[in-house]
Amino acid sequence: MPSASLNGLDLVYDDTGGDGEPVVLVNGTGATRSAWRAHQTPALVAAGYRVIAPDNRGIPPNALPPGGITLEAMAADLAALIEHLALPPCRVVGFSLGASIVGELLLTRPELVGQAVLMAGRARVDAFGGAVSSAAADLYDSGNPVPASHRAVFQALCYLSPHTLRDPAAVQDWLDVFAYAEGATGPGVRAQYEAMTGVDQLPRYATLDVPLLCIGFADDVMIPAAASREIADTVPGARYTELERCGHYGHLERPAEVNAAMLDFFARHPAAQHPAAPGRAVPAPVSVSGRGAA
Repeated sequence: MPSASLNGLDLVYDDTGGDGEPVVLVNGTGATRSAWRAHQTPALVAAGYRVIAPDNRGIPPNALPPGGITLEAMAADLAALIEHLALPPCRVVGFSLGASIVGELLLTRPELVGQAVLMAGRARVDAFGGAVSSAAADLYDSGNPVPASHRAVFQALCYLSPHTLRDPAAVQDWLDVFAYAEGATGPGVRAQYEAMTGVDQLPRYATLDVPLLCIGFADDVMIPAAASREIADTVPGARYTELERCGHYGHLERPAEVNAAMLDFFARHPAAQHPAAPGRAVPAPVSVSGRGAA
């Protein structure tokens, strides 16, 4: 497990290595780098890419880092890692809170990024999203334990599509995962819940000039697909793809479709932004199934 001393913290990350073009994956609230290993990392490596996936500040061992836990600080960590590994300009993918972190990177250090993908992204928090974050923070502050069965059902309702919930085998697998995989906890994760409080990145997004793909998930109740479309409508030249039959965890519910959209987008700008490494072919475009693909 590699790590780097950057910005006053011990930044831990995965790195598949190799001479492929780099793709950096940035996860969401309370999620660690390991979540990418199931589907996105294998697909990208199979396509010839090198994959780097850091843990955001707030995830142990960086639960109480200097500078606090803000979008600006997390984007600065991401920039420092990209420079430390000599990656720029590279491709960067963000999911949920990770999409907002990547968005902040695009606004503050656009020269580090050749292409970006925002999955389940939002520029600002709506009423329900804010209520979920507040409830999670209140639960942590209360110190009250939550039975595993209750946690599993709550997460299934928040993160999965109704189509998955109606599939007996699929939903049981997910409930088992949610019941036994508690995920990261602690004061740093609690602070991540508040990282988007009072934030509105949308007006600044209109100034971006980086190739951007926004992916929305049609059944996402945590971050509605309309929030991802709003970003795409604001950023000049951005593309938008909406995938059916998946909720907030769309990249885990329908990984093949998400990976196809991502790889197709990457293949559209290989020469201008990311020349292929010597002796390596640029990945061919992949067909995308979804709604609203540009």
